[in-house]
Amino acid sequence: MNKKVALALAGLVLGAVCSQDFFGGLIGGIVGFLLGQAWIFSIQVKGLEREVTRLHSLITQTTSETVTQDSTASDNKSVADDTVPVMTFTSSSDLEPDTFASSVADKTPKTYKESDWNETSASTFDVYDSNSKAPSLFTKASEKVRDFFFQGNPVVRVGMLVLFFGLSFLAKYASGAGLFPIELRLTVIALVAIGLLGLGWKTRTRHNGYGLILQGGGIAALYLTLFAAGKLYTLMPTSLAFGLMFVIVLLGAALAVLQNAQILALMATAGGFLAPILTSDGTGSHVGLFSFYLILNMGVLTIAWFKSWRLLNWVGFIFTFVITSTWSVLSYEPDLYVTTQPFLLAFFALYLTISVLFSMKQPPNLKGLVDGSLVFGLPIVAFGLQTMLLEQTEYGLAISALLLSAVYIALASMLWKRYPETHRLLIESFIAIGAVFVTLAVPLALDASWTSATWCIEAAGLVWIGARQKRLLPRVAGYAMYLLGMISLQFDANFHADLLAIFADNGIGLLILAVSALAIALVLQRQGQSVSLQERYLEWVGIVIGLTWWMMFGLLELLRRLPEHWVFAATIAFLSLSMLGVMLLSGRLRWPHLLRATYSLLPLVTLWISGFALVWWAGLSSMHPLASLGWLALCVFAVVQYRFLWLQRECREEGVKATIESKLTQHWHVLTAWLLLGTAYWELQWWQQEMSWHPILTLGLWFIAFTGPLVALMTVLKRTYWPFQTYLVEYKDRVPIPLIVLTGFWFVAASLDAGESGFFYLPLLNPLDLMQLAVVVLLGYLFKHNILGLAYVDRVYRIGAPAILGFIWLNILVLRTMHHYDSTPYSANDLWQSSTVHMALSILWSLCALVIMNASRRLQNRKLWILGASLLGLVLLKLFTKDLTGTGNLARIISFMVVGGLMLLIGYLSPIPSRNASDTTAETKEEQA
Repeated sequence: MNKKVALALAGLVLGAVCSQDFFGGLIGGIVGFLLGQAWIFSIQVKGLEREVTRLHSLITQTTSETVTQDSTASDNKSVADDTVPVMTFTSSSDLEPDTFASSVADKTPKTYKESDWNETSASTFDVYDSNSKAPSLFTKASEKVRDFFFQGNPVVRVGMLVLFFGLSFLAKYASGAGLFPIELRLTVIALVAIGLLGLGWKTRTRHNGYGLILQGGGIAALYLTLFAAGKLYTLMPTSLAFGLMFVIVLLGAALAVLQNAQILALMATAGGFLAPILTSDGTGSHVGLFSFYLILNMGVLTIAWFKSWRLLNWVGFIFTFVITSTWSVLSYEPDLYVTTQPFLLAFFALYLTISVLFSMKQPPNLKGLVDGSLVFGLPIVAFGLQTMLLEQTEYGLAISALLLSAVYIALASMLWKRYPETHRLLIESFIAIGAVFVTLAVPLALDASWTSATWCIEAAGLVWIGARQKRLLPRVAGYAMYLLGMISLQFDANFHADLLAIFADNGIGLLILAVSALAIALVLQRQGQSVSLQERYLEWVGIVIGLTWWMMFGLLELLRRLPEHWVFAATIAFLSLSMLGVMLLSGRLRWPHLLRATYSLLPLVTLWISGFALVWWAGLSSMHPLASLGWLALCVFAVVQYRFLWLQRECREEGVKATIESKLTQHWHVLTAWLLLGTAYWELQWWQQEMSWHPILTLGLWFIAFTGPLVALMTVLKRTYWPFQTYLVEYKDRVPIPLIVLTGFWFVAASLDAGESGFFYLPLLNPLDLMQLAVVVLLGYLFKHNILGLAYVDRVYRIGAPAILGFIWLNILVLRTMHHYDSTPYSANDLWQSSTVHMALSILWSLCALVIMNASRRLQNRKLWILGASLLGLVLLKLFTKDLTGTGNLARIISFMVVGGLMLLIGYLSPIPSRNASDTTAETKEEQA
């Protein structure tokens, strides 16, 4: 896992656990992220150091080859050309460091791009030292201790350290025992220190840094003496003591710079920081301690002006802030704020300057190198101490974070104007720190709602900057910032169970969340070439999230501000007008993906209408879709929906292949028509229940509702209107499916009705029989107009289906007539037991057989004659199974006589057609019939 991410998550968890608060976790996450960034920069610095070492060894090798070339130039010329170019110097010391590094960099075949200095590639420099991985922290510490005791002049180092502690303990012991006057004791220590300085200067040219160690010990001893004389024993004014200390600091810095000796500066600095600690009795003033440390840090700054000694900077930084942090934890009181805050600001300013100087004082080929540990560690530690100082204030931390951000942004702006290329990494580091503290200032000053809004706006800005600069890190930070903004909105009620209540109270926050998400999506759409392929999918994510927050904002506002009976229509209108705005905005911005988001209008409105329909069906509400201007809202929806489908027509008219989008558009036409029909049927059902209509009137209205759209559809399909011709298959073969199915159910329901209208019943000439006959005729027209592709069905079925339905209608007509004229109850059992009904059915079926067989004779169609004969056979079977059981009954007698007479007539008029009849002629006549 990425080091920054891992440390950020660890800091987030630890901060949340320790503080039991979201903002504590947030601060912990930010601290972890900055520590990870510092770690990465440290790895990069180590990689650069290893590269310099490699270049130095390469120069040494080149020098030896040059000497060899002078003796055997002709033999080695080709080898020199193939490896490293020959250089005209004899030793590496003849070159200045800058010239030395740049010469090798220019002539070394190995080149590096900027991306080579990232975290993952830094480890590649290890191949020049060893084949193993980078050493662990414990291994590095062990190597440092081993180098201290076994390299250079360890005896002198240890001896100087022991002597320094001995002098400190001697001064403290003599003070406690009162053996000598304090003036004499301090004078002896000062003389010893001066002697060490003189001896060290005299032996400065000796091997292994002997003189440097003595000079460092002497400077530390002088620090100790002056601090004790001025602070502990008041033998001289404090101002004079610190003035002399400042002189000692300058002296140590000058000696270190003149001799190019970092070890001298380290020993002088460490000795100065340790002096007040070793001589303290716990009664000193923090003002004196911090003033002394301020002088020491000015010495570190002075050296940093001339030398880029990273270790010295770190020693001063660690001593300063560890000791001040310890004092803050143990001794700080709010009353000491006035005397403490200036020192913290001074320490921060000093080390901020040192971090900039370190980057500027690098050799030309390393200009812009960043000490990541100091750059990112300083604001973390300084703000942590500031948190302790301002813990009791309300807005102190927010103001501090804002000022800290302003300092870093202003410093980055100044560096950008003068060093836009060489110090790019430092500038970006300062910008990142400034952005972090601006982000942190928001939750420290504002509530969760405004925090969420500010973070989301900042997230959009970060994504825009990252896309413009083609840098991944700012974009990732923007995405993470937006997620934090969404999460922080819920902290307004500490994860209250009723999230809708939280969102309802933060309408402006939801609106800003929506706008920010859409802004991020727009940036990704505009800068598509600057982001990765995976990130381009986030455009859709941003659109979906933005529209979701917008819909939630609108719905909650409607629920809060409108009466209940207005919510249904108002929500449909809001959704429709929102998508109208999306369409207009997408055209204005030329944003095709935003236009495609309008596909969501249909499912959203469908879910909304279906939910209310289920509530009404369960009896929990008495509303209906056209109430409270519902008709107007549905008209708005229909206009917006078909406007969107009109805009999508180009996908079809330009002959584009059947892509997912074109298929979706086709389905949307069908589903839109079905939704509008379903809503109309819900309204009709509501009126039926409210008005308690007569059954015949109810059947008549539903007949019009089902067959009317079918007739209208068959009519408009003959015209060239959009969308019927553009999407002919959809409106001809798919939209009619539910209408035909519902018409079939209506025919069944009508067949079960006796036709009691309250008026005199006339067979066929009554509304119910005529409506059922119209269904039979309509079925024939469906075949004729090729609805559902029925024209391609085999002609047997094209003719047979309407004929069968007509035969069923004739039977229903006879049964309904027998009910009204013979007083037979209109129920299956009563009709089955009635002999009169059986007589009528036998005669009807025989007449139908006569018609079929006579037609077969005219058409010379043997199959049609067999069909009529089969129907006669069914009549005979019924006569001898059912009718024969009541031979004494007049109705049964009439059945036998009429059926027999009809059969004789059939035999005379319609003998079976010849097998040799021309099939072609028969088929032609059949088609004509």
